[in-house]
Amino acid sequence: MKIFVATILLLISFYIVKVDLFEGTIPLAYYPVESSKEECVETLDYISIEIVGGDTIYSLFSLYPTQEPISFTERLNDFYTLNPHLINQSFIAGEHVLLPVYTTPAQCKN
Repeated sequence: MKIFVATILLLISFYIVKVDLFEGTIPLAYYPVESSKEECVETLDYISIEIVGGDTIYSLFSLYPTQEPISFTERLNDFYTLNPHLINQSFIAGEHVLLPVYTTPAQCKN
């Protein structure tokens, strides 16, 4: 019975040390948390564009490329967030749509 209790206490102490090493205060002492990633988030802005006959989403994205490394699906999602009326319809010539443009804060461009 003493060996069983000692084994259980030993396993519990190993578990506590393991959790503290991976998630506790020891890694925080040697590897500080990087807060600069939170400050350098791109902000979503938009420009207004008039649709010409024959335009597609691909032609709009190629005519107005973004400088930031944003994937096509993220940019498409932001496009439909800005233009929810275009989800189930095609472009109409002469219509104005909002095209997402991404900007980075000045302190992150270093």
